[in-house]
Amino acid sequence: MLPIRRLLLRDHLILMTGLFTLLLGLAWWGQQRALERQAGARAKTALRHLDELLRIDLQASQSLGQVVHDWWADGTLDPAQPEQAARMILPALTAQHSITSLNLATAEGRSLLFLRIGQVWSLRELENAGPGARIRWRRLELAGPAAPGPWTPMPYDPRTRPWYAAGAAASAPAWTEPYTFYTTQDPGITYTLPLRDGAGLRGVVALDFLLDDLTRRVWSAQPTPGSQSLVVDPQGRALILPRDAAYESPEHRRQAFLKAPEARFPNPGIRLEDDARDGAPRRVHLGGRTAMGLSRSFEGLPGLHWSLLLAIPEDDLLGPLGFRVAGLLGLVIIGLALAAWRIHHIARRVAEPITALGTMAETLGQGGPAPTVRSDIQEIRSLERALLRADESLADRARLQSQLEHSQRMETVGTLAGGIAHDVNNQLAAILGQLHLSRELLPEGHPVIARILRAEEATKRCAQTTKALLSFSHQSRPELKPLDLNALIRDTAALMERLLGGMIRLHLALDLNLPRVEGDSVQLEQVLMNLVVNARDAMPAGGSLTLRTFLGEEGQVCMEVQDTGTGIPDHLLPHIFEPFVTTKDSTKGTGLGLAMVFGIVRAHQGQIWAENAPGGGACFRMCLPPIPTDAPQEAPAPTDPAGAPGTLAGRRILVAEDEALLRDMLADALTLARAQVTATPDGGVAWQAWQTGRFDLVLSDHRMPDCTGLELLERIRATGSTVPFILVSGQGLEGMEAKLAKVPRVRLLPKPFELSRLLALMAEMLGASGTR
Repeated sequence: MLPIRRLLLRDHLILMTGLFTLLLGLAWWGQQRALERQAGARAKTALRHLDELLRIDLQASQSLGQVVHDWWADGTLDPAQPEQAARMILPALTAQHSITSLNLATAEGRSLLFLRIGQVWSLRELENAGPGARIRWRRLELAGPAAPGPWTPMPYDPRTRPWYAAGAAASAPAWTEPYTFYTTQDPGITYTLPLRDGAGLRGVVALDFLLDDLTRRVWSAQPTPGSQSLVVDPQGRALILPRDAAYESPEHRRQAFLKAPEARFPNPGIRLEDDARDGAPRRVHLGGRTAMGLSRSFEGLPGLHWSLLLAIPEDDLLGPLGFRVAGLLGLVIIGLALAAWRIHHIARRVAEPITALGTMAETLGQGGPAPTVRSDIQEIRSLERALLRADESLADRARLQSQLEHSQRMETVGTLAGGIAHDVNNQLAAILGQLHLSRELLPEGHPVIARILRAEEATKRCAQTTKALLSFSHQSRPELKPLDLNALIRDTAALMERLLGGMIRLHLALDLNLPRVEGDSVQLEQVLMNLVVNARDAMPAGGSLTLRTFLGEEGQVCMEVQDTGTGIPDHLLPHIFEPFVTTKDSTKGTGLGLAMVFGIVRAHQGQIWAENAPGGGACFRMCLPPIPTDAPQEAPAPTDPAGAPGTLAGRRILVAEDEALLRDMLADALTLARAQVTATPDGGVAWQAWQTGRFDLVLSDHRMPDCTGLELLERIRATGSTVPFILVSGQGLEGMEAKLAKVPRVRLLPKPFELSRLLALMAEMLGASGTR
């Protein structure tokens, strides 16, 4: 049995030796193939560059010749006016680098010759072509031509020159065959443009190129110092020579031009019979060296049918063979050394952490502290984390179990709160009704009326408490009414000061020009109280709390609650409104208060943010949409049925209520309003009464045995009746509003309600009397 370190060393060395042997052969073969492809691509690019270099110069000359031809044709340029012609043509000639001369010869024999000697242009005027011809020269400058020299005799007729004969015989512009120029005795080519009109030939425009100038341009663009270029015409005559010491002299080049390379040069460097003439790169012999040779046809210019040949030594492209072999062997040796070192290092990196993991597992199994395992191997770190997670699993399970029990307790509290609120609402509705009836029976000014009014006020505040319970259990929606946020804060300020105690100072900074908002005063008070209590708990040693109202940037009504306490930890700030997230100790906070605040603000179509104040403490900002200034004002509902005497008198009203005290109160109140009342203990009995009687209005509780209020409404509407229907519930009617909105003449009334509000609603719905 081998230790893991020795096993890894042995197996890796065997594997790496075979792998490097294979890689050595593949690398050499791949390198050769890649270098050859690269060399061929470079050679093609160089030949294409040579083609483009020649083509650009020659095409630019063609364009210039066409411009001069067009000037002459339309009369803009006149060879009889040399100074004008010089001012027009010289700027274009100086922009060209390859043109040697420009000749304008008329059919009568008169000519203008623009000749470049070095970098200086001169103009030669010719008159009386033939035996009596005479010429004169003048130097040309961009500022204007110099004064002409004296006329001297010169028996010369341009019409006898090859370029004129070629132009006169041609029907379109074309390049001539190479020939020797008259002025310089150098070989070159000419681009001729015949000028004709209805009467025949008017003259010829000719632009000359020296083969020597073209050769020097090609030499300057050779891709490598050892490369050789050759350009030949269809007759095999050399037009551009290879760069060689034998041709450095201009005189030697002049003698070599227009000669066949095979006959004139026994070793020109490129053999024309080589198979490189098909355009694909091939190996050729270049002065005893192997070269990458290729050729291409130079066509597309009228009259020119040349062959371009290029040879680039392989050493210039690939580098010396010995250097490449030595470099590859050096890389292999370095690679093997690095591999051996890395194999030894990997063996240590794997073996030592595995041993440490075994020690760690034993230590954790005995209940001791976990030792540290130092390793950067992902799998070993994963095993270490798995062992640590296993060590923490019991604590995690205990925490999760505690959170689950806490959540279940909160869910139970919410369900219990909803049930309690439903029952309490029924009793409160009965109490409010009885107090109202008692107040109605007493004469005006009776001393007991004041006590009854205080009892009604206490009952209403108790109703607000039940609404808060329903909101906590998510069983009610906010009852939105227009309200003044400043007034709500001022009314709650006294209670807030009692909550804050004597160590925290409360500051109010209220904007008196705030518009009104639509809101539920009970739920917004709950938001205020929750934020104030959180601020108080964040300032155990005292401080100050500021409540500020202002108009937001988008016209929203905003309220800020800012304390000078400990603030909110940065990692909790993005999650502060999530359930069960709290900054307090687990024995003091449930993490539901701010979640409830967030839900209430969202139900009011508003927004709320939390941030840490720069000077310390936390700041909560709530923004609510204002009531539009052009919104129709809701007419106040009558608070006393006595305001419409006789409205309910004689009306037949069916009442369905399972709470006996509330049912009796409703029957007494409606009877007192002189209505005919049929009171039933549940929806089933109410349905039977409906089937046997006639009624002008139905008042029904929602939650009843046998038949709910909603089911009673559906049964009545199924008969085709549109009798007014008031549906009363001590819990919210979420999910029913959209369905009930489609049913005509149906109103919802939450419990507990004031008797005056109920009677006013009945009077309103019976204003346009309707029966079944």
